[in-house]
Amino acid sequence: MTQQTNNKVNNPGGILIDPLMTRPDHVAIVALGHSSQSFIREQMGNGGMKKPFDEVWTVNRGLRAFPHDKLFLMDDLRWIEQERSKEYAEFLKNHDKPIITSTPYIEYPMSVEYPFAQVMDFIEDDVFAVNTVSYAVAYAMSIGVKEISLYGADFVYANKNTAEAGGMAVAYLLGLCRMHNIVHRLPGETTMLYADTVRHKANGTMGRPLYGYHRIDEMKKKKQLEEHRKQIQQQGLK
Repeated sequence: MTQQTNNKVNNPGGILIDPLMTRPDHVAIVALGHSSQSFIREQMGNGGMKKPFDEVWTVNRGLRAFPHDKLFLMDDLRWIEQERSKEYAEFLKNHDKPIITSTPYIEYPMSVEYPFAQVMDFIEDDVFAVNTVSYAVAYAMSIGVKEISLYGADFVYANKNTAEAGGMAVAYLLGLCRMHNIVHRLPGETTMLYADTVRHKANGTMGRPLYGYHRIDEMKKKKQLEEHRKQIQQQGLK
């Protein structure tokens, strides 16, 4: 709560802005999809207990599952209290980490207003304003983060036939990262950008199956089988 106390010295109105002043180089954004388990395994497997990220951000109810430096929760906090869950709202009122949200309220002392205008100026497209994960990714880009490790932002299920809204916005932002020299890192089990399909290739590189080229080996084998079948038939006629 030191952060909040220091902030009130500079902002007597109680509006918390200090958390927006940090400029981490490498952040982990941990959403709630299946591949968030990769984040947990990586943290438990960190034998030296080193801190691989400058900051860890999570979204929504991830505040109960993942140690974090910032929470992104774009739903209106009073709406959550009145329409969703008073218990959830009470937990948020007593949370000890910054809550980046659409509208800060005095009864939520750690709430911080999302700098929408700043992010919009950087992205130059409101595509990020469709879900909380894309808000977090866009914010990271706008403050100059150099590397984003994104966990749990899957959106598309393993069967590739069921999808949640918002995935296209996140994928679009990750594409923009390359334009801004921002590295994005995805766990191998996420369906985001088809990372779960990456495999070792015969030439020793890693990559995704190349649609349109993936039938080449299949057709070669089919031709070999057909030639073998003809040879057997010819031998049978002799």
